[in-house]
Amino acid sequence: MTQSEAWMRERDEELREAVRRMFRDNKDVMQTMHLIDTIQLLGLDYHFEEEITEALKRVYDADSANDGLYEVSLRFRLLRERGYSVTSDVFNKFKDEGGSFSRTLTDDVKGLLSLYNAAYLGTHGETVLDEAISFTRSHLTSMVHDLNQPLAKLVSLALETPLRRSIKRLFARHYISIYQEEPTRNDEILELAKLDFLMLQSLHRQELKDIC
Repeated sequence: MTQSEAWMRERDEELREAVRRMFRDNKDVMQTMHLIDTIQLLGLDYHFEEEITEALKRVYDADSANDGLYEVSLRFRLLRERGYSVTSDVFNKFKDEGGSFSRTLTDDVKGLLSLYNAAYLGTHGETVLDEAISFTRSHLTSMVHDLNQPLAKLVSLALETPLRRSIKRLFARHYISIYQEEPTRNDEILELAKLDFLMLQSLHRQELKDIC
């Protein structure tokens, strides 16, 4: 092992421990959901399966009755991805008296994107999620060119390939560049994502070399 490889492995473990502390110290449900989502989008979740499992139990048990579109959609997606039984009826409160999704939701771009990604976890017969896909895709498509970065990149990526249908490692590579533009990014998580990607690349190159 070279000195560079040894340093990368040592730094990788330091950063992973920092993220584990974030899970231990974070008691706020919304911040916990955001942490899980970030970790998963960056392709780092395989390092933190135990922490994510425990955190999602708290998310599932928490009261979400007063949450907005972004929070409700994120909670729905994170829990369904992990096999929790959550009803799509939670989205009915965002409909108007005529039974359509409220036009006021179009002012909440992050909420629309969160609903769009959540809706692709629907099963046969969940018409509210079919309606959500149609509603969000239409509005996100019409507004994407007017959005600021990095949100515009994230919306464009989702419209091209919904999160549910994306290739995880390929999406993570794109999301690293998006996340580093986020004003609220966590630099330790960003560094870990970049380092993890480099280490995996190095491993794949070595495997290819061994095969050849």
